[in-house]
Amino acid sequence: MTDRPTPGPEPEEHLPHLPDDRQDLETLYRLAHVVHSFQELQPLLENLVDLAIRHVNAERGVIFLRDARGDLYPTAARSLYPSELVDAQKVALSVVQAAVHVKESILTPNVQTDPRFSSESAIHYNILSVMCLPLFQGELALGALYLDHGKRSDAFTERDHNFLKAFCGLAGTAIQSAVERERYRQENRYLRQVATTEADFPEIVTNSPQILSILETVDLVAASNVSVLISGESGTGKELIAHAIHFKSTRRDKKFITQNCASIPETLLESELFGYRKGSYTGATHDKPGLFEVASGGTLFLDEIGDLSLSSQAKILRALQEGEIKRIGDNRPIKVDVRILSATNKDLQEQIRKGLFREDLFYRLNVVTVKLPPLRERREDIALLARHYLGLFSARMGKRMAGFDAEALEVLAAYHWPGNVRQLKNEMERLAILLNEGELIATANLAEAIQQASLLQTGDAGASKMKDSLDAIQRKMVLEALQKYKWNKTRAADDLGITRRGLIKMIERFDLDRRKRPR
Repeated sequence: MTDRPTPGPEPEEHLPHLPDDRQDLETLYRLAHVVHSFQELQPLLENLVDLAIRHVNAERGVIFLRDARGDLYPTAARSLYPSELVDAQKVALSVVQAAVHVKESILTPNVQTDPRFSSESAIHYNILSVMCLPLFQGELALGALYLDHGKRSDAFTERDHNFLKAFCGLAGTAIQSAVERERYRQENRYLRQVATTEADFPEIVTNSPQILSILETVDLVAASNVSVLISGESGTGKELIAHAIHFKSTRRDKKFITQNCASIPETLLESELFGYRKGSYTGATHDKPGLFEVASGGTLFLDEIGDLSLSSQAKILRALQEGEIKRIGDNRPIKVDVRILSATNKDLQEQIRKGLFREDLFYRLNVVTVKLPPLRERREDIALLARHYLGLFSARMGKRMAGFDAEALEVLAAYHWPGNVRQLKNEMERLAILLNEGELIATANLAEAIQQASLLQTGDAGASKMKDSLDAIQRKMVLEALQKYKWNKTRAADDLGITRRGLIKMIERFDLDRRKRPR
């Protein structure tokens, strides 16, 4: 589970008290609306959970789906009390696994007295009534819908159970369609990447001598198998350079696999990278290949390599030195042929001096270094990138924008862009969404933070108070992004053009807490 749970519906959002038949029809009407309105998987799942919770007045709800390996994982979760949701999912998973295994629903009036489940866990996580229904498309098991209530036993009736069986039947068809659309989108994205390999660097827009020099280096190193370390601030395009190296190399027809080392707990990283054998630990119900195996013959891109623990560093170094890995719980070595590209926004040599990064691994990864400059050091690209991304997003929305006036371009070029190209890209998407077709973008249309920074630089009256104003603006932007994505930090950080870690620091700096009333 990443940054979910997101806050669920408030109690007053439950369906109004209606006769049972009418309430059933109301929910089916809303279900039809959801199925036809949400084509992407995640918003579809979130709305389905909301509907189910409201219909039976549950306190919590989670949809679990099966991944390609058959593992069940939570994909959409809602709760009237968000702080309780993550813990509750520990119990939910065992119930979901049981329901999917027997291919039958589970309805229990009091899980704390039900011998099929751990009463200790149910008491610890404050769970009484439970209803869990498997999701199927034909004979294909997709996952399950889990609902519970912590304050009432017998919270769910047999009528609720029968209705949600029909609900899940319709939902299963919609979910499978959304899953297939997502799979097609991913395949098309990969095929488009492969199709552009004969072009030089179609994704990279620049007039900067620094970037053009880097692209010459990319051309030189792409044909070899040397490890490349790409450094630079967040949002400078490190993954884009890694893609360019792979798709210009002889491995371009093989897989390009990305793993962000900062986004996964250390306890899970080893199994993700090296895989495991069935039975190697509780829950290991089948063999699982790691990313080193999956990427064999291709390229493995390790992003945020500077966030690896020393233990994980040692295991990766051993794999690179020996050209083989061992799955967890298996003593048999597996030969792998992987090109390693890595990226970091940290000074690894400083990390070495502090004892936080292994020097021997650093030299293994750092055969060639590519250092990307921040956007503020390549200001000649700002207007070029702004026009490029504005045109890109406008075209997607069926609009034709008139561009920027001279003052707006000067303000954009003067801004320090702490989130670099990612932040600029998000700003252009915002403008493309909010402005009317044919409108000429002026300074007043730019984000408040950009406008205020311009005033500060030009020494406008009250400049001594501007820092406080900028802090207030930043706090407002962060809070609005968090509320927009229901406190999903990963999506909010992407929207702001900063890293998830940077967002967490800003949450702490501005003392933001969803349990507190916003000031």
